[in-house]
Amino acid sequence: MYRNFAYVYDNLMEDYNYPKWINYIRKIFDRCGVVPNNVVDLACGTGSITIGLADKGYAITGIDQSADMLNVAKQKARAKGFDIQFICQDIRYIMLHHPVDAITCMCDGFNYILSLQELEEAFKNIYKLLNPGGILIFDISSYYKLSSILGSNTMVDTDNEISFIWQNHFDKSDKICQMELTFFVAKGDLYKRFDEVHFQRAYTREEITEAIYHVGFDSVSCYHPFTFDQAKKRAHRLVFVAQR
Repeated sequence: MYRNFAYVYDNLMEDYNYPKWINYIRKIFDRCGVVPNNVVDLACGTGSITIGLADKGYAITGIDQSADMLNVAKQKARAKGFDIQFICQDIRYIMLHHPVDAITCMCDGFNYILSLQELEEAFKNIYKLLNPGGILIFDISSYYKLSSILGSNTMVDTDNEISFIWQNHFDKSDKICQMELTFFVAKGDLYKRFDEVHFQRAYTREEITEAIYHVGFDSVSCYHPFTFDQAKKRAHRLVFVAQR
């Protein structure tokens, strides 16, 4: 996953409102009384959130399992004049040399952990890495979105530069959505094709909340994106905030 896709990812995410997400993260910090001296951004991908937080003055480290995504992130950071440390690690087993005040994981990072046991193990590791009073902020695609909106549907997008076919299959028994992606990227008068298969696990808010509390966090909230309202039943995206 995220090999060739890494180099077209930002083109496909042009409509994603990164500044709005970054401002929302800062509002969460303020609401929870957290003034982080250091932040870790898990599943940072091409670094758009990481670089955006660095631009707001936070000392931040980006972690991702994809070397290709990190390669793009490093290039973007250098181009903007930021010296950000990017680390290639599996977010299920993250290791740092020192504790931190805040950890973020945006844009479905935890959906890629495919078992509740492994997700809870990731939460346990995160809990150990946070300073007392530290905060974990993350968002996921909801169970409703993965099972009913993506479900077993096919989506097609045609563009002069990048076109794709996105075929989904949701398995109710293991709660995993398999996504078969076929891309066609313009190269002169021809198109280069590449394929990737992604898997995301659908979690209920109850499963996640219980797992977070189980590893020791003092508080957990689940919000509708960009608000501090309780997440709606058919929300496509859920935002969780857990404080140590």
